[in-house]
Amino acid sequence: MIKKAFVFLLCLGALTIGYYLFDFHRSYNMAANETGGEAIHLQDRCSRTRDFETGVSTGPWYKTITPHEAYNSERTHTFPVSCSLEEIANLDKPKIVTRSMAGLPGIYNVVTRDRDELFALGGTSLPTDDCEEDGPDCATGPFVAKIDPHTLRVLWRTQFHNAQKDGDWDYPGAIGVHGNGFVYAVAGHHMVKVDPSTGEVIKKVKLPTPAGRVPGDTVYNGFSILSDGRLIAKSMTRKEGSKKDSIVALLFHYDKDTPSIIAVVDPESLAVVSSVEVREPVLGRISNGVFNRADYIYVSGFKNVFRYRYANGKIVLDENWGPVRYCDDDQKPATAPAVFGDFIIVQTNFQIAGGPLTLTAVTQADDTKVFRISPYEEDGLLPGSLQWSLPTVDVENSRIYTYDFLEGKLAALDFDMEKGFSIAWKVNQRSLSFASLTGPKEHRTLVLDDSNLPSLATVKVIYRDANTGKKLAKSGAIPLGSGLPVTPGFDGVFYYPSANGMLTEIRIDSE
Repeated sequence: MIKKAFVFLLCLGALTIGYYLFDFHRSYNMAANETGGEAIHLQDRCSRTRDFETGVSTGPWYKTITPHEAYNSERTHTFPVSCSLEEIANLDKPKIVTRSMAGLPGIYNVVTRDRDELFALGGTSLPTDDCEEDGPDCATGPFVAKIDPHTLRVLWRTQFHNAQKDGDWDYPGAIGVHGNGFVYAVAGHHMVKVDPSTGEVIKKVKLPTPAGRVPGDTVYNGFSILSDGRLIAKSMTRKEGSKKDSIVALLFHYDKDTPSIIAVVDPESLAVVSSVEVREPVLGRISNGVFNRADYIYVSGFKNVFRYRYANGKIVLDENWGPVRYCDDDQKPATAPAVFGDFIIVQTNFQIAGGPLTLTAVTQADDTKVFRISPYEEDGLLPGSLQWSLPTVDVENSRIYTYDFLEGKLAALDFDMEKGFSIAWKVNQRSLSFASLTGPKEHRTLVLDDSNLPSLATVKVIYRDANTGKKLAKSGAIPLGSGLPVTPGFDGVFYYPSANGMLTEIRIDSE
């Protein structure tokens, strides 16, 4: 037991050192890798995206390929308006090529809008540098940028808060495109509404923070949209007096005694129309969907999943569902839950844990119907478990894709509504990022990065047949972006935000 604990602590130390190593590599070959200028993707080879009409929507999100980091508020990470690899490539010899652009320090996620529009949230994903001023190589706080996807050039960049000047916790929320066509972003305790053409901040609001605390100690990590178009976001707070920033503050300086706040925001005025304190602190993001014609919000606390109901402009705790225990004493809390049809899926161990990574499924209709699985209990050489990202769920195929960084495994789980989980396939792959599932129901492609160990500065992006787990293609080494979304775009491309301030485009060679 003592030996195992010692090894476990060594792993923890190695991971922490690794984090600072990729921080060190944030200037990695930036000038040499900056490309662009050549206009490509002018003819879309993916029939689904080629024939898709983008535009405003009466639904929550803009009609586009990737309006949100996880595609929708349910956080499925299944992108229906996209092509599988076999639809745009010869599977016998698929050739993956990349090009990268610099100038996006601290980039977190990107989203699409129209065919010639790509938007990024940056200035948030690494501890704040001692910048004299905000610029292409250094960010003093969060910004929104518009990128030409044909040439990979920044068209404009708008900073909306100087976190370094104010000493605020600078942590990535998210950027997304609302059904009304405007771009919204959350970072720190700020939310902005941005004109997608000019980059002008139309509205800006400070979201609610805990009473008696310095506002800059609280951040909102992401947002979703409710069925009536209002935005919803959840807070978390670092320890009082802490000056730690970004992911370091979350992993090692999180205030376990300060409740999280859920805030509902009007998309036009950005006025906070309703808010509520969660009964347990919440590390992960929140997910929401409509079930039986009601808006429900699911929140994974330290030990339990809670459900909140939104109706008539107000959010309240649902006293008729949960809380459902999902996390044992030797496990760590979850990231965001995923809405999986009639079920909710929640996964443990956002932080390093001695207990195994476990997935829990509970029905939205009956909180007593619960299934669990720990798919990696007997796997791997390293003790413990860690996964920053939530599972990818495929509702149409009743399948879930999950992976554990310390175990170095990726698994596909089939799910039966009466029997629960079973393992369909399992392969070696090590990632902290969000996977993307693309293509039609019958021929999905799963796209996820793989850490290029022993290097902690690069990864390779792997395309797999989602049905069998077979590796179809693999990119060359690109700068690391652990914990970041692998994002689909038009023409079958993917975008990979890297920790060193670069955005890499991954595509199939047309020749």
